[in-house]
Amino acid sequence: MNDELRDVFSKVFMWLFVGLLITFGMGYGIQESTLMDTLFSGGLYLFVWLAEIVIAIVLAVRIRKIKPLTATILYLFYTALTGITFATIFAYFELGSIMIIFGVTALIMLLFGLVGYFTKIDLTKISTFLFMGILAIIIMSVVNIFIGSETLDLGLCIIGIIIFMAYIAFDIQAIKRKLYGIENQDSLAIYGAFQLYLDFVNIFLDLLSLFGNSRD
Repeated sequence: MNDELRDVFSKVFMWLFVGLLITFGMGYGIQESTLMDTLFSGGLYLFVWLAEIVIAIVLAVRIRKIKPLTATILYLFYTALTGITFATIFAYFELGSIMIIFGVTALIMLLFGLVGYFTKIDLTKISTFLFMGILAIIIMSVVNIFIGSETLDLGLCIIGIIIFMAYIAFDIQAIKRKLYGIENQDSLAIYGAFQLYLDFVNIFLDLLSLFGNSRD
């Protein structure tokens, strides 16, 4: 690994760690405070959800044009907003269960990150299938709101884990090859951290849905 690539990956994983720390720290802190009912009353939860979508779109579409400082602020704000929604996770699941699944997710991140870095296969060839898989999961998740099928929910979780495992390898390879077309290392690091953050959080949530122990 050359020095330039080493610097980029050091920044990527540093920002990934910071983002996860903010998310899980805020989620746990809110759950333990008196803010829980206030934050999830009225339309505040909907505002948080919409804000997350807007920031994700901005980071995905405008990362090449916005300044590194702006990208960093948006990324940190996004992880903080996600932390607000994570308060419900800490309220519902046992802390020990959350910690174990966090560790399993981190191990998955490591293994598939290594696959993405060392593989000689061009993973851009599967990007379309991965994107179509995510769209299918979103559509079926909406449908399942009305159906309420536990079997379908189980299947979607399993498929989601597989897709985001592949995305970890894809994103690592994309950073390595600088396929994002971002010349500035700081912007590349933030965008890379953001992509891996999304992979981590989605795998974590699906694993928690499958194996998490509730407080009841």
